[in-house]
Amino acid sequence: MRRIWIAVAAAVVLCATGCSEGKEGLPAGGEGRVVFDCTVSAFVGTRADTRTLPSGTVPDEGALALVLSGAEGTAASYDAFADYDQPLLREGTYTAAFVYGNPDAEGPDAACFAGEGTFDVVARKTVTEPVAVSLANSVVSLAFTEWFRGYYTDFSLTVHTASGFRTGFVGSQISSSGETAPVFVKAGTELFLSGSATKSNGVEVSFPETLVGTTAARTWHTVTLDAGQAGRAGIVVTLDDTPVAVEEIPVELNPDA
Repeated sequence: MRRIWIAVAAAVVLCATGCSEGKEGLPAGGEGRVVFDCTVSAFVGTRADTRTLPSGTVPDEGALALVLSGAEGTAASYDAFADYDQPLLREGTYTAAFVYGNPDAEGPDAACFAGEGTFDVVARKTVTEPVAVSLANSVVSLAFTEWFRGYYTDFSLTVHTASGFRTGFVGSQISSSGETAPVFVKAGTELFLSGSATKSNGVEVSFPETLVGTTAARTWHTVTLDAGQAGRAGIVVTLDDTPVAVEEIPVELNPDA
């Protein structure tokens, strides 16, 4: 009889040992895992609708950096999401922050993407958390109407930000679409426009540095340049749908002659 009880006790121990491993290789204690369903959006809002970023500016989800934070601070971090190995996490509430790029950088290749999600880790379970990642900084492009390109036969314009970025546009380099390639700038920075042009009658004019507006996060801004029509001569500028007053000053040739 004693041998029978020993056999039963051994069976109970073996069962407890096997069950303690739990499902999916998780321990029986207060730890679990999380799997992320991460998507990166190429769509950016404008003041009126949405536009699609050029494919070369949108990162693959594997290139995103990831930081997992809980009640006790940073629980895990990865320079690239491609290296995420689903570590065991103690039960509790966590935030996953995905980032790509630098929000303070500016230029044609300075896109910054970000997204985060809050989730609960459950003991001995693997949860799936969807996270949407989208553009975090701002986009700016210039659009030149046909009337502008016909009225000003040649022009050179500069756009710069209060944060220090500067880029130039020359009439001969503008594509047939009449729009420049987008550049990425800081959100909340001021935009300034200046330059010079030659009218179809040969008169040269300059445009003094003018504040165009302030950028907004996750927004594609378009600075549209047109020329006055129906007797309204001069440059006409709008930021999205907001008119901007830009002075046109004739250039005096050989003032000392």
